Amino acid sequence: MPRRPPRLPPLMAEFDDEEREAVLTVNRAFYRAFNDRNYEAMDLLWAPSGATICLHPGQAPLLERAEIMQSWRAILRHPQAPRVRCTDEWVTGRSGLALVVCREILAEAQLMATNSFVRLGERWHILGHHSGPVPAVERIQTMSAPVRDRRKLH
Repeated sequence: MPRRPPRLPPLMAEFDDEEREAVLTVNRAFYRAFNDRNYEAMDLLWAPSGATICLHPGQAPLLERAEIMQSWRAILRHPQAPRVRCTDEWVTGRSGLALVVCREILAEAQLMATNSFVRLGERWHILGHHSGPVPAVERIQTMSAPVRDRRKLH
């Protein structure tokens, strides 16, 4: 009787809809921790070790986990820290790694963010956050597909 190939561990498994939803759950928990000013929750979301990066708008890159968490502590404690609504999430991934690109809506501005995730054991963790300003997009609901300007590459 032929032997069945061994089951791959989660790190090597295919990035499927279940993985996609798990990543989106962590991404949404990130914004919930931000809006709730919950440093402990934010700390649990970030990868406990390994390479990390955080680029807050207009700031120098932070590369060490300790300095990243120090920046989040300061942001979450600041009385004028903005509330952020995450929209238009788009997720892609490969075994053990995923990216979420999303729009961050603030009271006075809009940003685009790229949040990077790594699977460690059974859980997804943030390993990178990068956000920067972009022009505001007004949402208009129509029945027809949007017209794409073919002169632009993106």
